[in-house]
Order: sequence, then structure tokens, then C-alpha cells
Amino acid sequence: MADLMTIGEFATATWLSAKALRLYDQRGLLCPDAIDPFNGYRKYSPAQIETARLITMLRRIEMPLKQIGELLNLSPGEQAAQITRYREHEAEQYARRQSLARFLEHAVGHGSLDGVCQPGASRFEVATRRVPDTPMLTSTRRTSARELPEVIRSSADRLFALAEGRGGPAGGLVVVYHGQVGWESDGPIEVCVPISYRDRAHRMEPGHEELFTRVLADDVQFPRILAAFEAVRVGAVQLGFAPTGPPREVYAPGPGEKIPRCEVALPVIAQES
Repeated sequence: MADLMTIGEFATATWLSAKALRLYDQRGLLCPDAIDPFNGYRKYSPAQIETARLITMLRRIEMPLKQIGELLNLSPGEQAAQITRYREHEAEQYARRQSLARFLEHAVGHGSLDGVCQPGASRFEVATRRVPDTPMLTSTRRTSARELPEVIRSSADRLFALAEGRGGPAGGLVVVYHGQVGWESDGPIEVCVPISYRDRAHRMEPGHEELFTRVLADDVQFPRILAAFEAVRVGAVQLGFAPTGPPREVYAPGPGEKIPRCEVALPVIAQES
């Protein structure tokens, strides 16, 4: 054991405290190479230094211990891929927090924090269009705003894969909000992919007229997108329409576009005078 390092020596070499090393031993992340049977002292091998430094750096980017434990069991290539996924997830979370902070800055000073009279609603241009009867593949889930993007993404992946075996998708993704989605409310939402064949669909979306408005990329994040929902609601009132169904988001690329555009829509019917 002459070449083994004491916990103090190993802590100095790896930028970790003795307390952290004991914790990582308890969690099974970094166990001593040997333990003295007489005094219980932990001894570490120089070969463990690289793993310890990797753990140190992963903790500095605030990766959870459970996730670090999973990463340590992967090959170097898989480790790099997992770190990339973590970085992208953290960047997405940061962007959402920034978006929410900007929304709150505006809302606290000029608008409302609930779903009514959302600040910025007046800047959305509202138009009408006719939507034909549409066969749909669908998946209904309950979700809060926090989990909403991942629920939409996973449901869409599953439905588009299913659509490939049923003649292929016939349009862009539609997300129908059957209930309110917020930090404390959970919908439900219905994720839909249109297909061409009625007999292969989960349900038919009846043909209808709808009001819609296009949402720019910066405004798609919750809660900024609530202003677009408010715009179509107010537009319906001003134009003499009554809602005939729940509001929805429609994601489809426009002519010559690769990135799907987002539209917020509301099925309506003209009210009698």
C-alpha cells in the first residue's frame, strides 16, 4: 500500500474536500481503493485522480449526484454525449427563466399575471381561416407548464412515428388545451398529428372556422405565449364570434421554411345579431 494516498493527500490532488470524498464514498461514486483494517483510514490510488477531478468539475456545473453516478458507468464517448445533453437542457432552462423574468418585468409594471389581459396581446394580428374535417392521431396527457415542452416533444415523437405506418402525417403538430396549463394547473392537453385516412385515425377533428395569430419564436415560451391566447380571445369578441372549441397551438413550417412556425388558434362561429 506504499503507493496509495491518504484521504488528505488525495483531497489536495483532486480539489475535493475530505468531507466530499466521504460523501462520494457513501453514494458509491468514488470508493477508496483500500481501507486500513486496523484504523479505518481510507486510502486512494493515483489512478483514481482523473475520476475524482471529473466528479469535481461535474459538480461545478451543478450536475446532480445521481446523474454523475450514471455518467461514470459510461464509455468516454457516451459520457461526452451525456454532458452535451445536460448542457443543452441547462441552456434551455436558463432561456426559459430569462423569458419568464422579462415577462414579469413587463407584467408587474403594465399588465396582469393571470390569463386575462395579458401584456402585449394588442401586438398580435388576428385573422380567420377555414379548417376542413381532419383525421387525427392523438395523445392526451395532464401536465403543468414546467413539464409541458417535454410532454409535447415526447408525445409528438411517438405520434409522428405512428403516422409513418398509417400513410404519413398530413400536416403539422396541433396541441389542444382542454384545460388551463400553468405552474399549478395541469390541463389536460391533447397532442395531435393529422393524417390522410379516416379509418386509421384516433378521431376526427370536425371542420370549423378559426381565428389564429402567428407567434414569433421569442414569444412561444410560457407564460409569454399567453398574450397570443388572449389576442385570439379578444379578437373573437371584437369580431362577433363565439368559441366552439378549446384553443390550440399549431406547429407547421411555412413555404420555404425548415423551422416550424407556431400559431395560436381558436375555433369559432359567427354569433347571430
